[in-house]
Amino acid sequence: MKIDIERIILIDTFIRKKSTGKPDELAQRLGISRRSLFGTLNFMKASLKAPIVYNRDENSYVYEEHGLFCFIYDTKQKGEMPDNETKEL
Repeated sequence: MKIDIERIILIDTFIRKKSTGKPDELAQRLGISRRSLFGTLNFMKASLKAPIVYNRDENSYVYEEHGLFCFIYDTKQKGEMPDNETKEL
């Protein structure tokens, strides 16, 4: 599956505002299929450890815990990353 960081950032924004709506609505707003939406949400949960759940009372996806994503390239780190810390997307 191709991972789109801009899509992840947009989904994260909607989740933080508690304004995702139902899955079909969110997929339509993002201009993607329902299947692509679930693929991205599953990637966010499994690979990025995002605690995403659907809250029926809010009619929105929400985070169970507060946190944030950090997508940066850190030039201050020297040396190789250990094998257990590298992931292929």
